Amino acid sequence: MAADTTRHFVTGATGFVGGAITLELLGRTDADIVCLVRGGDDRTATKRLHNALVHAAQIYDREDLVPAVLERTRAVAGDMTDAGVVTTAERIGTVAAVWHVAASLKYENRHADEINLMNVTGVHNILALAKALGEPVFHQVSTAYVAGRRTGPQTESFPEDTAWANNVYEATKTVGEQAVRDSGLPWRILRPSVVIGHSVTRAATSFSGLYGFVSSVLRFRRAVEAELGNLLSHRRVPIISDPGIECDLVPVDFVARNAVEIGISGELGRIYHLNNSAAPQVDHVLEEVFDVVGLRRPQFVNSRGMLTAVDKKFDEGIQFYASYIVNGKHFDQTNTDAVCGPEMSVYPMDRAVIRDFVQWYLDRIQQDGRSASPKRADFAYERARTRQTVG
Repeated sequence: MAADTTRHFVTGATGFVGGAITLELLGRTDADIVCLVRGGDDRTATKRLHNALVHAAQIYDREDLVPAVLERTRAVAGDMTDAGVVTTAERIGTVAAVWHVAASLKYENRHADEINLMNVTGVHNILALAKALGEPVFHQVSTAYVAGRRTGPQTESFPEDTAWANNVYEATKTVGEQAVRDSGLPWRILRPSVVIGHSVTRAATSFSGLYGFVSSVLRFRRAVEAELGNLLSHRRVPIISDPGIECDLVPVDFVARNAVEIGISGELGRIYHLNNSAAPQVDHVLEEVFDVVGLRRPQFVNSRGMLTAVDKKFDEGIQFYASYIVNGKHFDQTNTDAVCGPEMSVYPMDRAVIRDFVQWYLDRIQQDGRSASPKRADFAYERARTRQTVG
């Protein structure tokens, strides 16, 4: 374990990637972690933080980190979309590093104001807070899909502008990166690809990316069955896709492990892709999703002209995922490999592994309708708190 008694500041620690990075920081360093969490006061925010982190530690088979969660993490109540968040600096104290993970994953134009508030204004507000915290190293968690509609190799460099963005989400993440670059703070930018559950337990704490796509397919199946009966048992659904390209799925623990390694020893002023250099093909992923959801494997097409009215409704519902299944691209990892080693970004995914992740999600939503209900998380926290007090 690295000898590090400094303090780190994290946004988005109650979320999927932010929670995994926080747990990795606890396991890899001796740092105390202060997190920005929405809540009426610091006590309420800290309880919410501990609920989320204890739950994540348990489903990732890292219960050994629960004592560290309870002893070395705390929250300050605040909202990154409010310029007044800078006043929380007094309650946080000087920090060695900021990890800005919180973001909106919405993409539709009708949510443009909200997305800009979270992903652009929010970045500026956290940058201002960082300057009040002693100008620490600023880690901005972005997305590899700032590449937008570009195809082929994608380097660890800044897009020139937002012209290639598929949607407002990708555009705002590009603008956020530029704000960090121009802030005057020391920085690193971390770009995950499509983040999925834990590489061993398959578990996840939030359901965007692959899981959002699975939900869209499931809703489509149910809607068609309600209106048209067993039509889909006789018909393959056409889907606009390039079946032979990479679908860059990367486990959340790989993202967190490499992010923290980069935070410990990576060169400043660099962009780092956090993806899977052994990513599966799109057709393998889509075929397994459809199969597990109970549909015939899809028909891959390249034009909306091949879609019926019913198919077009489905196509409209999966537009956010277009970046993942068309316009093939490969994310260069030169900077990441130089720090972590090429082998640390390799996670082979055959069809059986893909099915495991999809089936875990379907079993979970069938069990209780969502990943972790508040009651389940609160119980996990209270049980861990009791054990910690007794021990």
